[in-house]
Amino acid sequence: MLHAASFNLPNLRNLTNDPNQVTKANRSPKRYFSSLNPVDVPDPTSLTKRTCCLPVSGQTADCSPANREQLGGKGMFLQRMEEAGLSVPPFKCVTARVMNALERHPLDTHRLARYLPGIDHQWLGAETSLTNIKEYLSTLPPSEQTKRDNWLLGLTQFIASDDYYEQVKDSEAAQHIRDLRQKLNRSSKSQPVIVRSSGINEDNYGDAQAGKYLSAVQKEDDVLRTCLEVMASGYRPELCPDGIPQPMALIIQHCIDCQCGGVGMSFRSFWDNTIMFEFTPGQPKGAVAGQSGNIPHRIDIFREDRKKEAGSSQYFPGTISSHFILDKKNNGYSEIRIDCADVQSNDGGQRLTNKMVTKIRKAVTKLENLLLCPVDVEFAIDRKGRLWLLQVRPVTRLSGDMVFAMPIPESKETLAIGESISEGFCTGPLWLAARQEADAMPKGAIVVADHAEEWMLEPKFLKRAGGVVLAKAGFNDHVAILLKQEKITLMRAGEQFAALAAQNGQQATLACARFNGEPGAFIVAGDLTGKLASHRSLATAFSDAPLTEAVPSRDDLTPPEGTFLQVASAFQWLSDQNARLLAFFAPGGGLDCLANPVKLSMSPQRSELLAKTLDSVIRLVGGAEALLDGYGAFLSLAGNGDQSQLKPQREELQQLINRFEMLKQTIQPVLKRIILPMQAAEKGQAYRGDFRQWVADCQQLQSCLQALEPRKAKLVRSVHELIFALHQRFVKALAPVILESGQGRLSEEWVKFRLCFKKCITFVDCTTPGKSGEKAPLLSPSVKESIRQLAHETIVISMDEVLIVNLKLGGHQGLVELLENAEGGKGRTLRLKFSDDFDAAFSDGKYQRVWFLAQLLKAIKLDEKAAGIKLACNPVARELIVECPGMKTREDMQAAFEKLMIVLDAMFALDIAFDKAVILEESPWDFNLLAQRLNPDVTIETDAFNFQHCLFSIPYLKIDGLTISPACCQLLSDHLQQVVHHAERLGELRELVVRGKKPEVSLREIIGGDEMSEDIRRELIHHLLLSKTLDPIPPFEDFYDRFKDEYYILKPTRDYKLTFAVPPSQSLTDSKEEVSKALVKDGLKYASQRIRGDKELVIAAIKLHKDQHKYMSKELEDDKDVAIALVTNYEYHLRHLSPKFQDDFDVVRAAVAEYPRSLRFASERFRNDKDIIKELVAINISCLMDVNETLLSDREYMLDLITEHPGAIEFADLELIDDQLFIDSAKLRNPRVIRYIGGILENVGLTLSTLVDENRCVIL
Repeated sequence: MLHAASFNLPNLRNLTNDPNQVTKANRSPKRYFSSLNPVDVPDPTSLTKRTCCLPVSGQTADCSPANREQLGGKGMFLQRMEEAGLSVPPFKCVTARVMNALERHPLDTHRLARYLPGIDHQWLGAETSLTNIKEYLSTLPPSEQTKRDNWLLGLTQFIASDDYYEQVKDSEAAQHIRDLRQKLNRSSKSQPVIVRSSGINEDNYGDAQAGKYLSAVQKEDDVLRTCLEVMASGYRPELCPDGIPQPMALIIQHCIDCQCGGVGMSFRSFWDNTIMFEFTPGQPKGAVAGQSGNIPHRIDIFREDRKKEAGSSQYFPGTISSHFILDKKNNGYSEIRIDCADVQSNDGGQRLTNKMVTKIRKAVTKLENLLLCPVDVEFAIDRKGRLWLLQVRPVTRLSGDMVFAMPIPESKETLAIGESISEGFCTGPLWLAARQEADAMPKGAIVVADHAEEWMLEPKFLKRAGGVVLAKAGFNDHVAILLKQEKITLMRAGEQFAALAAQNGQQATLACARFNGEPGAFIVAGDLTGKLASHRSLATAFSDAPLTEAVPSRDDLTPPEGTFLQVASAFQWLSDQNARLLAFFAPGGGLDCLANPVKLSMSPQRSELLAKTLDSVIRLVGGAEALLDGYGAFLSLAGNGDQSQLKPQREELQQLINRFEMLKQTIQPVLKRIILPMQAAEKGQAYRGDFRQWVADCQQLQSCLQALEPRKAKLVRSVHELIFALHQRFVKALAPVILESGQGRLSEEWVKFRLCFKKCITFVDCTTPGKSGEKAPLLSPSVKESIRQLAHETIVISMDEVLIVNLKLGGHQGLVELLENAEGGKGRTLRLKFSDDFDAAFSDGKYQRVWFLAQLLKAIKLDEKAAGIKLACNPVARELIVECPGMKTREDMQAAFEKLMIVLDAMFALDIAFDKAVILEESPWDFNLLAQRLNPDVTIETDAFNFQHCLFSIPYLKIDGLTISPACCQLLSDHLQQVVHHAERLGELRELVVRGKKPEVSLREIIGGDEMSEDIRRELIHHLLLSKTLDPIPPFEDFYDRFKDEYYILKPTRDYKLTFAVPPSQSLTDSKEEVSKALVKDGLKYASQRIRGDKELVIAAIKLHKDQHKYMSKELEDDKDVAIALVTNYEYHLRHLSPKFQDDFDVVRAAVAEYPRSLRFASERFRNDKDIIKELVAINISCLMDVNETLLSDREYMLDLITEHPGAIEFADLELIDDQLFIDSAKLRNPRVIRYIGGILENVGLTLSTLVDENRCVIL
């Protein structure tokens, strides 16, 4: 077995000692101060008796870069940036211990009481402190939340007031803050400073808290006032989720007077590492705050690893309506907003130089390596053109995690198409933002606003908002970061905002995600969430939550003693081990985060996740080694004779062992390269690493574990390939091992399959004679017969308590197990593992067949005698697992098995039917989409309809003769059997109608007949509407009397509800525009009989779509204008018109003008009449291809045509072309004929050059 030691890895437990993770426990004062030296431990005296006494000499103690508890998030990262040599404006940190000293300072309750409504003066006493009040607030029950919030709001006002300033201004802590400010003055006395919050939990992995606390430029002489103003912002109720303010440090930093400033992200999405910087003129606040009504200027900087844009950048001008400048007042400064009279857009003057772009790219790369994750950095460019990095934080949310296997709706189907900022999807009424009406906003509404305002960001408001659409917004300002963290969908609508705002109150769906691999955002009318949920891919989804799946332990992966003494127990263990190892690749199996290492790096639990992942890696590799050893032991049961059939397998075994050893040697250094940078980053230590290399290492590790090319699996380039190769080999070796060990009985049967093929069934009997006693064997005669009815190659292993059936079902394969005592106390269990070659032809159809199989098994009630049915997908192994546990009797299990065999037989070649016909939704399928469609936690309302649509479409279309087998049909409910029966009858009649052996009215008669129930009839009509064939569908009102003589257009949906693209109306006047728009999309197919009889609309539809003649009314079939519209739309339409129009000169002339070859469908006289042909040739000479051959061989007639149309010679009979006199006469009649002769004469051995040399023609 493989243990951690054999990999020579660093101690994995170090990864979980994360100094940046602050739990509730270590937020308490006792825990908080536990790491400080003894001089800093608070004394045990009561809060009311403490004074603000702070040993200044201790301020530098324990301020290492990793010490978030003292420096806060912002301070910790600034110190690390400074030590890394990055251009950070000079700063000083007011540690959390100093801030705590201010909070412990004794306060005069008389000056405090008016800020705390309802306070008990007797409890308060003469003196108290902020710490004392915080402790009291922490004891309040949830029922007193209002009181707690009111007090916190009062404390916010108190701390920023003169009442608090006057009491603490002379404290040692206050003087220490002034000393820090003076130290900054040494480098530049006139330099303004800004005070920034640095909360203990601020700028953390997974939780940025961006913009929640205040940053303020020093306005007064005393910097303490500014510090208290920032400190007060941390007492706001919305920032105190646990009821009390969180510990905070402060940063006093030089404030740069900016030429421009803003914020940037080092990744645009999980799958796009473009550096994206947004900025505005003046101070960074114009781009950072997100509440200024700006669309910032943007620069995309492409990395060196980009193939096309490597090292380049692209500028996107924004729309700047305001900016901020530093304004000096007395002895301080302030940031004031300047509104722009002329909104700046397309402002080329704001471009950054190439040199500056290069600096930014290098700085961002260095920051990524420092934090080992994508970073969010605030920057400034001063008046001298110098770049300053003001602060950095880990990016907490990136887009790209939400993927849908569907396209963005076309623009005509949407209310707006915009840009995605915070991905997600929701449905709700559009609500035009109005502060005075905020309390009346419907819950789940989609907020529509020109730009974000502060009141929209209040927690109570955001809890009620479903999504947000803004006309003006940035991609990474504080508003964007907040909504991303709150998982609220945010779209920038830009120029489409006004049209969207006009739809105020309409129910709509907002979606921001990746659609068919491309990022996008849109709003459509109505509720599209069901469709979105059913098309979502689970490919990138992994959770920060602890694993809930039962992944195998080390003991589970080790064979019990004595396992390899018997063939039966050895084979059973190998089969179970194979399943256990494949479970590692399933969602929740322990390797998920390797699929998205960028997301892993951003997680607040990244250390714990990585430690658990590496533990899973060790168990997987160890389990695979156990499987390899087990396979060798299994082969050994057959002995080691030189004449053994297994000699090639034994020789190959050593190759597999050697290749696996090489694979382990590849995995080991990759693991180290993943672990060591993370350990260094968590400890705040410098590490010569590269974040992008770390991501590549994670991807390489995933490939070494999970990659699979079945045809090359024996090369063992991954653990998955070893598992795959071993499974193939121990199944193939079973028969010879049985024979050579003498531990079982082997028999083979050759039976007919699909009438013309023969197949071999191998039965391996490993049961103990006489042991079953009175129990019937699992392989009963009926079970055996059901196996004979399907499959090409089958191996049946029969044991006392287990029956295993390996099926090769054409292109797909399955493993069926009947277990008397399944693992985990499941009891009698029937289990199916179904897979396919999804990389082969008809891949979409193969995925859809698996979905249909799962629905079919539920429909036939496979679990009727079980404790339920469980469906699971393993996307990496690309396998569907169906399990029915808890069956009461062995007979119940056998009966379910026989039903399963019938269903599996019915799957034969259905992938072709699904692939060729559009039965399910038109979207590219993959295994992740399949897994989502079968996810039991996702309710997909269309599943029932889609399943019934499959039952209808397969027998109705009967593609390549495929249908639902009678045996399978009998397992269905009576209602579903009726659906299949009538679909078959309709399909047969459809073929006769298409061949012209039955009139179209036959379809109407059978659907309207008494044999069909009303419910079945209406269901079939809905399925016919979705049929993608060009067959004529009977008018809907033939079966719905209430819609007769009305104008309407149906909207086909995947349910049995009547949905209209144009609602029914007695008059066309009000809905004509809607009707015209609907005809653009689908033509007349879903139109009512009155619309099909409207000449103007029918002609409009004919011009847009082919084959409209199948849908128009009988009355219009005799209309000449309609006939002309048809023949000018499609070449073959003349063929389908009545003889009357085939002999009508106007109709034929119109047809020939557009499609000259349509002449072959005209009446005979048109192809023989010389005068008519002459007129048609004048319209389109190519019609000569279909005139009567006698005309083409008529010398004088062809010369007459050539006189006017020299190109007519190309159509002359070959005998005329061979006649030199004819050629000479043609040249005399029309010298331009020489242009057409060259190609013709090549066929008769003459060349143009010969004619010229003999002076027989001239080139004009």
